[in-house]
Amino acid sequence: MRDRQPLEDRLIVSLFARHGADGESVLAGPGDDAAVVRCPPSEDLSITTDTLNEGVHFPARAPAHSIGHRALAVSLSDLASMGARPLWAVVALSSPKAEENWLRDFADGLFALADGCSLRIVGGDFVQGPLSVTATLHGSAKPGAALRRVGAAAGDGIWVSGFLGDAAAGLGVLKQRLASEASSPLRGQRAERDAANHLVERFCYPQPRLDLGRQLAGLASACMDLSDGLSEDLPRLLRSSGLGARIELERLPLSAELLAYAGRQQARQLAWSGGDDYELCFTVSPESEARIASMAASAPLTRIGELHRGAGLEVTLDGGFWQSANAGFRHF
Repeated sequence: MRDRQPLEDRLIVSLFARHGADGESVLAGPGDDAAVVRCPPSEDLSITTDTLNEGVHFPARAPAHSIGHRALAVSLSDLASMGARPLWAVVALSSPKAEENWLRDFADGLFALADGCSLRIVGGDFVQGPLSVTATLHGSAKPGAALRRVGAAAGDGIWVSGFLGDAAAGLGVLKQRLASEASSPLRGQRAERDAANHLVERFCYPQPRLDLGRQLAGLASACMDLSDGLSEDLPRLLRSSGLGARIELERLPLSAELLAYAGRQQARQLAWSGGDDYELCFTVSPESEARIASMAASAPLTRIGELHRGAGLEVTLDGGFWQSANAGFRHF
């Protein structure tokens, strides 16, 4: 009787087994019951995991290539915030159907990002069920060099990388397009269409700040990534460090595209409470802030506020207190 390879095995081999053993750091990769890896000598290991569910973390019918990219990007951003370099990933995909074209696009997005940051995918799982993907990533850093949410001090400046609010606006645009079943850009002036396309790209393809995270190791007093929005994530850093803070809303970095698409008032709201930017929020002592300017080549870096003793988070706009109309993303 001829041996017929099951569809699951064939797809795993053709689409998901692009990274195998290299005889150095990966001793056994996809194809065995478990991966065997060799940890870098004298380095600390960082491990993070994230699950993305259709309808919660990305809209139904979102591009498969983007889902593959985001499956790794969200966890790579965690490694960036710890100042770690990426090593390996295992990825579990649940899919209602084994549609080969969709799976190929998903795998292409997954491996394009992995190859771009020297991350090796060493295993995972592929099952039938609601569309969901879970990635577990491993990274490493020199002993004691990992960035944490703890360690900030009163008087430290609060900084963010990149621009805030783009991804939240892009998600809104993407949902509109998918709801209208339009594959072409939204109608409107060319500048508005170009801005909308840029914002969608920022949601679909977040770029983890891996280089910046490693540069901040030993310089930042505390660090975390912005996944649920500054309004939700910054208080977590404050609670970890046992401090309060004051933020000047007018300092939040806004992209030209977001301003063109949403206007300044809505752009500020999105920058404060919108999620999915995957930028870094970090604190720096007054003595070290002069060094930050020389690091802005890889991403814009903006000082948005300052830590103080006590508790609570104050937000001001042009000298007066400001109250947000919306909260950031909450899982429950």
